[in-house]
Amino acid sequence: MGPLMLDVSSYELDAEEREIIQHPTVGGIIFFARNYDNRDQLRALIKDIRQTAKRPLIIGVDQEGGRVQRFREQFTILPPARAFAESDNGLALATTGGWLMAAELLAMDIDISFAPVLDLGFDCKAIGDRAFSNNPADIIRYASAFIDGMTTAGMAATGKHFPGHGGVIADSHLETPYDSRDNIKQHDMSVFSHLISNNKLQGIMPAHVVFDAYDERPASGSEYWLKQVLRQELGFNGVIFSDDLNMKGADVLGNYSERAIAAQQSGCDMVMLCNNREGAVQALDGLPQTQVPILNSLLKQPTAEFKALMQTREWKQAQQAISVLVDKWHNKNS
Repeated sequence: MGPLMLDVSSYELDAEEREIIQHPTVGGIIFFARNYDNRDQLRALIKDIRQTAKRPLIIGVDQEGGRVQRFREQFTILPPARAFAESDNGLALATTGGWLMAAELLAMDIDISFAPVLDLGFDCKAIGDRAFSNNPADIIRYASAFIDGMTTAGMAATGKHFPGHGGVIADSHLETPYDSRDNIKQHDMSVFSHLISNNKLQGIMPAHVVFDAYDERPASGSEYWLKQVLRQELGFNGVIFSDDLNMKGADVLGNYSERAIAAQQSGCDMVMLCNNREGAVQALDGLPQTQVPILNSLLKQPTAEFKALMQTREWKQAQQAISVLVDKWHNKNS
């Protein structure tokens, strides 16, 4: 698989997308809500993508729960991460939620959901209740439970946003945030460090945040954070994904081709550029045509299709438990 992950525009592939998907630099496709109408349509789109590529591709989506859940109708509605940590029996529910989220996607032939969020606190505009807690120890507990559920289903976990996005207010979708604290490693990053040392994470996504006490470049394009800290100091040997390089937080890395090259040279195994066809083509032209064997570790194992999954006792019990939690969370916050 090649090092570039990009998106498609709608429910079906257009002619240009078919050509792009066949390019050897493309290694993955990420879905958004605009790509989903119903399960049959999504299944047909995925089949078409895989047949068009004629080689393995990672297919992913952000299906965290709460406000970041791309597929809703005909899928179980999931709560935000914070709901687990504020619930009775929250650890068991987090495991159930992780399993349910992963099982439903795997049943659709989707390899990964970019989850869980490991950021600290609720104040950041980009994070909010996507975070489990404002306490590192609690995040470790609930994220570990959620990951255990994903693992049981057969899906790799991708922790984000390294080394921690929660200490800034600014939204990196809209600007480049700067975090001037000098205790990131001891505080926010301790969550990542613990989960890496306990072999919980197969993927990590760095933040488009500049931690200027350590480096002048955002973590997503920083050899210091990705090669020195993440690879050498923490010993992470899984897949490093860039966050979407079309986000304003990546503007400091240059034009779209320069962003993709900078992210790859800084240590990202797969770079992501979405919601900008012209930018994606620039990245496609700029990136070297290399293959990234480590990406094969994230490909899903064959599972039952969704309709068969829905007939299992495990799915029915999980779906009921999570639906009750969602109702309680909405009632609490309405």
